[in-house]
Amino acid sequence: MERPLKRLLYFFAVLFLALIVQLSYVQVYAASDLKNHAANTRALDAQMRIERGVITAADGTVVAQNRQEGGYFLREYPLGELLAPWLGYNSLRYGRSGVERVYNPELTGETDELTARSLLDILTDKPKRGADLQLTVDLAVQRAAVEGLGERKGAVVALDPRTGQVLAMASWPRYDPNQLDERWEELNQDADRPLLNRALQGLYPPGSSFKPVVAAAALAEGLFTPESTFTDEGRYVAGGFPVTNYGGNTYGEHDLTTALAKSINTTFAKIGVALDEQLLAYARAFGFEKELPLPLESAVSKLPEPSQIDTAHLAQIAFGQGQLLATPFQMALVASGIANGGRVMNPYIVEQVTDFHGSVIEQAQPSVWLTPVSPSVAGQVAEMMVQVVERGTGTQAALPGVRVAGKTGTAEVGEGGDHAWFIGFAPADDPRVAVAVLVENAGGGGSVAAPVARAVLEAGLAR
Repeated sequence: MERPLKRLLYFFAVLFLALIVQLSYVQVYAASDLKNHAANTRALDAQMRIERGVITAADGTVVAQNRQEGGYFLREYPLGELLAPWLGYNSLRYGRSGVERVYNPELTGETDELTARSLLDILTDKPKRGADLQLTVDLAVQRAAVEGLGERKGAVVALDPRTGQVLAMASWPRYDPNQLDERWEELNQDADRPLLNRALQGLYPPGSSFKPVVAAAALAEGLFTPESTFTDEGRYVAGGFPVTNYGGNTYGEHDLTTALAKSINTTFAKIGVALDEQLLAYARAFGFEKELPLPLESAVSKLPEPSQIDTAHLAQIAFGQGQLLATPFQMALVASGIANGGRVMNPYIVEQVTDFHGSVIEQAQPSVWLTPVSPSVAGQVAEMMVQVVERGTGTQAALPGVRVAGKTGTAEVGEGGDHAWFIGFAPADDPRVAVAVLVENAGGGGSVAAPVARAVLEAGLAR
């Protein structure tokens, strides 16, 4: 009889311990996430009764504000769809997304610091008010990105390479968050997925826009220089896989700078094979396979599994094909890293948080995220990218009186036309704006994406 009693005692002891662990997790570690979860309607109802902080663009223009109906503070978005989908929404019925979700504790005044600051107001029974957010987004650059993309599926990202500030982020199709309630079903059933932020969540083969990474790796490893010569016969076979150039062109003898300027696939395939697995190491160094340090929901840019890497696959990766997938934001970070002397800054979209009395409680501080290559290597690649715009495939990104560095990309996909890419920055000698443009199934990067980038760079330089 004693043994069964002991077993029963142990059983209840284990159950009691499990209960303590679960309660600790729910009440301490997961409390914040559970409280702000979209499915937590009780917390949502309570938070909708708090005067939510406003959100402004970099110039102070209000982009999210409140209107009061009964006991609730409902959200209004004065600029409509301009900042959708990443700005997000705050809905009594459908919860939150984007910046509204990520910064909900600040906007509702429920961070520890804000609670402490509002203690006097709580004691005197004053209404609770959330903190305000000032974004890094420049509305002129944002409009240039939105207008340049037009009604074509794709995304545009513009960054300040010196700081990591997000200057613009556009995705199409998008939606007007003011019409969320009446269009919810339609938006969710739309095959074009307007709720998806393609800039951060879309994964695409980058095509030749990936070649600056390959060039940087080749220079950093000392395998080649910008003046190294190659001979192109229009075709190169790597591990049984035939590589040809876009349009079937043959270039004969040329150097590495020309290979980038003219986007010669056969030469980059040879470089990829020579780099072997170091090619993947440098892609990781630029941020591939890493979670972005931006709090908004984002996909991770992908490299092939190590077991799938062979000579043929290395050749394909070297001109941005194969099982290589990148978000437009990731490719903007590649451009930023080269522009900023080999340092990729931590990207951020909120410049500062101010409390209900106007005091700054959080101020963004630029910091380095990754250092994939040295300043000298980054400088060499930058000069090679200038040649892309001055005499190569990216001439439609050129700006009068400004040296622009860039790289076009035309990525082949299984269905539909090629994806058009462009990444670049300006001025090349002292970069202040870096950009990535993707237009889905639209054709050549030089003719489609480069003009969009030009407009965005021009707006960015006018800041």
